[in-house]
Amino acid sequence: MSRSLAIKFFVMIALICFMLSIESPHLDAVEQKQESPNLLVIYSAKDGEINEHQRLLDMLLGHFSENIQFTSSNEITKSDLESKDYLFYYGEKKEVLPDLSKELINNFTGPVVAFGFNVEQLERFSFFETNSDKVVVDQAYITNDSTKSLEFIPQYIHDIEIVETEKTEEVITATKEDNKFPLIVRHQEDFYFANHLLTDPFSILFAEGLHFVFERGGLTFEENIQGYIRLEDIHPLVDPEPLMEIANILKEKQIPYMIAVIPIYTNPETGKQYRMSDSPKLLKVLKYMQDNGGSIILHGYTHQFRLSETGEGFEFWDVEHDMPIYHEPDSEVIIKTEEDFASKRAYEKYVAKQKAFEREYIEERVVKGIHELTNYGLYPLAFEAPHYTMSQNGYQVLSDYFSTYVGQLQISDEDWETMTSVPYISKPTILHGMELLPETIGYVDPNNLQAISQMMEKAEQNQFVRDGLVAGFYHPYLGVKRFNKLLENLEAYPHINWIDLKERDPHVQTTYAEIYTIEGEIVAEVNYIGMVRSSFEYITYHVNKVLTFILWCMAGIGIFAVISFIGHTIYSMLRKPTLSHSKKEEVYH
Repeated sequence: MSRSLAIKFFVMIALICFMLSIESPHLDAVEQKQESPNLLVIYSAKDGEINEHQRLLDMLLGHFSENIQFTSSNEITKSDLESKDYLFYYGEKKEVLPDLSKELINNFTGPVVAFGFNVEQLERFSFFETNSDKVVVDQAYITNDSTKSLEFIPQYIHDIEIVETEKTEEVITATKEDNKFPLIVRHQEDFYFANHLLTDPFSILFAEGLHFVFERGGLTFEENIQGYIRLEDIHPLVDPEPLMEIANILKEKQIPYMIAVIPIYTNPETGKQYRMSDSPKLLKVLKYMQDNGGSIILHGYTHQFRLSETGEGFEFWDVEHDMPIYHEPDSEVIIKTEEDFASKRAYEKYVAKQKAFEREYIEERVVKGIHELTNYGLYPLAFEAPHYTMSQNGYQVLSDYFSTYVGQLQISDEDWETMTSVPYISKPTILHGMELLPETIGYVDPNNLQAISQMMEKAEQNQFVRDGLVAGFYHPYLGVKRFNKLLENLEAYPHINWIDLKERDPHVQTTYAEIYTIEGEIVAEVNYIGMVRSSFEYITYHVNKVLTFILWCMAGIGIFAVISFIGHTIYSMLRKPTLSHSKKEEVYH
């Protein structure tokens, strides 16, 4: 064994012993859940199955309640309405409602909110009539406050006419030139929204309309526009200089922010991997950011699948086949449907096997990502899926490890491009307990000179909602100049309250690490021995760090010895006694 290997082995043993002696303090954080109303959604949809339309509604309702149940109009039972505070009917498609559905909706004792088709079949919504299928509108405003308005490209809505004026009022009015049309109307405790789509801009209008629904039930709301800035795609090969400049700007302005970090960069040509330990300057900057207003977000593990480039590729979705990750990167992909199986049971077994593979794949990468960052003292407080792509099963897996998700949501397992956002913070059932901090205004596209002005248009729209969210992201490689321009535009809205993720009680947990915050401070309980056992790579960074420290100490001692020797020599020369003139003469004679 060479001398260097012997030293390394000794340091490794010493480090393990030191880690064994560490006991992470355990702080019991009591989670207190606020009571929220119980909501039941009855929906009419294709095949009676929940699809992207109901999931978007779930995201919108998740701002007001964590207790949401979805039931098809063909499967509703009387027991489904027990202990429900609000009833929603969503007619996504035209159909003849079953008698039981009509009876239960008409006789429900609490508020009913209906929108879309088929509402004319419900007796309790006879306070209006449908004149025609659709009308075109391009603006909407709060009926009692026309100063609060929203402009948008022309859209179709259902044309309705209020026939029972007593106890009926318009809440939001839509217009086209001088023509006015009711968009949201209230009759006693019931509400109707005159459209069957909830996509933008109707998601914004419906979101604000829901405030009127729930405040009549006793909930109170304040004007509280929130926002966040996210620095995107920070991987080991990112230039730390512009990152540091941006960090100093945000620190000076006292604006908290988020940093989406990819722990591993994979070279797509060679397959070589780079870690944060390969970029000590970047690691130093990230720790500085974490200590000065920044919150780390895990943005995948490698942000790539197959041999795509880190930061560009997809990690939790096979975009080539537009499907979840049900296979190894180099496996032949054969897509099967239920028709390919002899029985439904055989097909269900096949689907379960696929989901089990996906779960194992996601768990491995999520856990490795958390441990990789934690090993360097970088503590992720939330998760963002690369390109926002992940299956519904994937969100369920993710919820075992994170309490907070950042970004847009993919709301279809058939098409990755079917993704969306909502204008405020939400906790939809599709995230299985995770809180959603949606991205709402986009990002600075380097190829679009109008990117920032378009972001500001979206920011303006989201402020139509009284507690809307203005949230976007920026790639630091674009430089400080464009970032300053973005920040200057955002600061034109002085009433934005910037979100500090550390103040929102995030929680991240694996078998060997638990990360949470108390009063804005990060608490990390880490079982380093367990982490090392799971992967020997985690100890290498610490060994090298200790070795570097020892080498610097040895170098320091050597330099000190040399300096001491030189100093002593000079001092001795200066102190050497010189002979007087008389003595010199004596010596001479």
